[in-house]
Amino acid sequence: MDNPQQIIHTTETIITDIIGHYGWMFIAAFAVLLFKDVVANVLAGMTFMFGHDFDPDDIVYIGGEKKARIIRQTPTKTVFHLIDTDRKLIVPNTALYNLRIEKVLPGSCEDKANKGEEQ
Repeated sequence: MDNPQQIIHTTETIITDIIGHYGWMFIAAFAVLLFKDVVANVLAGMTFMFGHDFDPDDIVYIGGEKKARIIRQTPTKTVFHLIDTDRKLIVPNTALYNLRIEKVLPGSCEDKANKGEEQ
């Protein structure tokens, strides 16, 4: 039977070979797991920014109740101006799809009322 010294040496050789050949994959997987939230936030922001479903200066309702204007869209966050309370709401883009955001359709009665308020 093999002695303990030889088993340890064989194990070290196997681990060194695996890390040597596949070590870059372990490092890349660790980096992806570490930065997955950042990557997901940027991708969600790009989808929201370039989708044109919602654009800056659109009037929206958050949760069906809070009337807000979209002030700014960046790759990582979206900034709303809450009209009723005159406050700013900053939302990470990954959380945007969990909000229930409703947009006032152009030409609707409410859109015409909003335009009358702006003038």
